[in-house]
Amino acid sequence: MYAQDSIDLLQNSGLQFREHEEHGIEPIEFAELLMSSGIVLMDNIKWLSFHSGYDFGYLLKLLTDQNLPQDENEFFESLRLYFPKVYDVKYLMKLCKNLKGGLQEVADQLELRRVGPQHQAGSDSHLTGMAFFKIKEIFFDGNIESTSGHLYGLGAPCSPNSNNIQECVENGNSP
Repeated sequence: MYAQDSIDLLQNSGLQFREHEEHGIEPIEFAELLMSSGIVLMDNIKWLSFHSGYDFGYLLKLLTDQNLPQDENEFFESLRLYFPKVYDVKYLMKLCKNLKGGLQEVADQLELRRVGPQHQAGSDSHLTGMAFFKIKEIFFDGNIESTSGHLYGLGAPCSPNSNNIQECVENGNSP
């Protein structure tokens, strides 16, 4: 199962699926290397991401060699175990009134300059990191810890009547 528009986007950005299939790393080998790297299961490592529910779902499936939990709470328990500190910039944008759109749009709003081509891992990762630190500085006054572990599009939404975003975040809900 895949989304053809996503495949087209990646191919138009220069990704060569046949090359990856022939010369890429085997998923099981990648999972073993990731586990032995010392960067998972560690609460002193911070993972910065953008709209990353599928990304972390894929990583959890690789690392556990199991299907993902059917229950969202179990998914988040597993996420917290393997990736104790996750920050999703798209989730953070939801907490900021004026930030909208995709990664490039938020970068433009924050006056950040991309290095490298769009939809390439290095360039997108660098821009995600810059956006995270700028949002942390401007909108959260450096205090962003309570947003760790939330992924955009997942989790119970806050009550439509809730005016307290901080309370929503502390209770594990999405605004």
